Amino acid sequence: QQQQQQEQAEWSSIYLYRQGVKQVETCEKYFPITTNILETMCPHRMGGCGFGSVYFSKLKKNTKVVEHCGPTNVRLRCHLPLTVPSKTSGSYLRVGERCVSWEEGDPILFDDSFLHSAIYAGCDDSGDSTRSSIDPSGDRIVLIVDFWHPSLSAADRTALGVLYPPGS
Repeated sequence: QQQQQQEQAEWSSIYLYRQGVKQVETCEKYFPITTNILETMCPHRMGGCGFGSVYFSKLKKNTKVVEHCGPTNVRLRCHLPLTVPSKTSGSYLRVGERCVSWEEGDPILFDDSFLHSAIYAGCDDSGDSTRSSIDPSGDRIVLIVDFWHPSLSAADRTALGVLYPPGS
């Protein structure tokens, strides 16, 4: 049974911006409202640079994202949990030595150049009341948005966009 659970574990993503490049069809066809909000109300979103991405990340039950780190400290990564079943023991985002649990609507901001990982054990299957009303499957879904590190000036951001253009 443990092997079957490991085979079902999954981490998947839908990108709106990938390495600074807008995924036009995805944005216009499936997420026009989200895209509009990002483009008009998020001035510190990391645009114009190959280090910036925006995407929906889904973890299925019993998924572990192995420890890894981002390529640079010029950005801060935000996890905005959209669906998290209410009873998810043993599920967390670990950044360095700190562990944080996802709570729907409660953003988590961190420097992803530090070693980090994620574990999503899923919800207790003893009742449907623990599942999210948005996603009854019990999957954890977050919107991940990269923001410029606040210590960077406008000139720094421009220079980084020239050195690492979108798609690089």
